[in-house]
Amino acid sequence: MTEQDARAQILTAAMTLFARQGFANTSMNDIVRESGLSKGGVYWHFKSKDDLIAAIFDSFFGGQETILANVLISQGNAAEKLTQLGQLAGADLESVFAQFPTSLEFYSLAARSDTLRERLRQFYDEYHRHICVLLQEGIDEGIWAVETAVSPTAHVLISTFEGVILLWSLFPETMHIGEQMATAVNLLLRGLESREIGE
Repeated sequence: MTEQDARAQILTAAMTLFARQGFANTSMNDIVRESGLSKGGVYWHFKSKDDLIAAIFDSFFGGQETILANVLISQGNAAEKLTQLGQLAGADLESVFAQFPTSLEFYSLAARSDTLRERLRQFYDEYHRHICVLLQEGIDEGIWAVETAVSPTAHVLISTFEGVILLWSLFPETMHIGEQMATAVNLLLRGLESREIGE
């Protein structure tokens, strides 16, 4: 087994237990048993449960960052890219949380941990920067109104996505996250449309 395989096996074991028992009720000994590796092998890769949680954060946010980066360099205009972003981000989140249905605990942990909160802040700042680039691209293309306030609009879009995730986490049986993400993007696009004076 390679080092990468062992690390992946530990993360899978941890995510399985966190999903089943929650973060607080899962110990490193539980993770060692679930992983099937030796205690020394687990601690070689992760010194503590906090290290494991941080790695899961990085994996989750890394997936979202990859989606955004790929959308930004894809073909199509800014509106098409934004629509694609909503679809892909929704599908990725649905896949992740199907395996790891403790998304609310992410925010709870980040609120109590300076390290995790800083990771979340870095992700948010980078995501916001990329969304601003995409919005400016749409303005430059003449798709969206020139008076669009780029930075606040990016905050609104991200906040809308986060709100969808929060509600879906609480009530997954009442909504489909992909559809809700698409609806959020469509509403934003309508509000951003460039209008001729007098319309």
